[in-house]
Amino acid sequence: MISKLKFAIIGCGRIAQRHAEHISKNGILVAVCDIVPEKAKALADKYNAKAYVKVEDLLSGDHNADVIAICSPNGLHAEHSIQSLNAGYHVLCEKPIAIHVSDCGEMIKAAEKANKRLFAIKQNRFNPPVAAVKQLIDENRLGKVYSVQLSCFWNRNEDYYKDSWKGTKDMDGGTLYTQFSHFIDLLYWMIGDIKDAKALMNNYAHKDIIDFEDTGAVIIQFYNGAIGTINYTVNSY
Repeated sequence: MISKLKFAIIGCGRIAQRHAEHISKNGILVAVCDIVPEKAKALADKYNAKAYVKVEDLLSGDHNADVIAICSPNGLHAEHSIQSLNAGYHVLCEKPIAIHVSDCGEMIKAAEKANKRLFAIKQNRFNPPVAAVKQLIDENRLGKVYSVQLSCFWNRNEDYYKDSWKGTKDMDGGTLYTQFSHFIDLLYWMIGDIKDAKALMNNYAHKDIIDFEDTGAVIIQFYNGAIGTINYTVNSY
């Protein structure tokens, strides 16, 4: 009989609740960590796990976790992932894996050096309709793809960003990192590597609320010759 994997979670916000729920169905949640003690305790009590308020204490704890799920703010993903890998754990990192390309490289290096797995959360690749389209493209049943268009629309009002790391340049990263990173991933996965990209962006509905744009248009050239366009908007409803 195969024993269940044991997980720990760093960051006990909204997305951590989803991680904990799925972990409980397929593995065992043994520890959680958040700088807000009440958040850590609430999640730990719900799943009979140990609660920590310092990442260093969790990583050196006696909970016997196999995998650390990184559910902290975007700007901390690289730091917490590298700490966890260096401590000898496999890492499951929420999207975006990091907000700087150089950090992504350092995370991969840390995983290779520690001989541990580094996973990024991109579950939409497994959605049946998405998987079916990917298969059609791979089997060349749609012919050569010359053009692709991606349009994304989201709603995020002022309350979503209030008293939060969301909307900040350092911790959030930007609209394409948070709201639309899954769709960017699918575009890359289906069509291929991107050779060049140019964009026009502006903040129309979230002035004085977020540090970056809420609307943009991107033109992409892929290495295989295809051309793509991305149009995205976050409304304030």
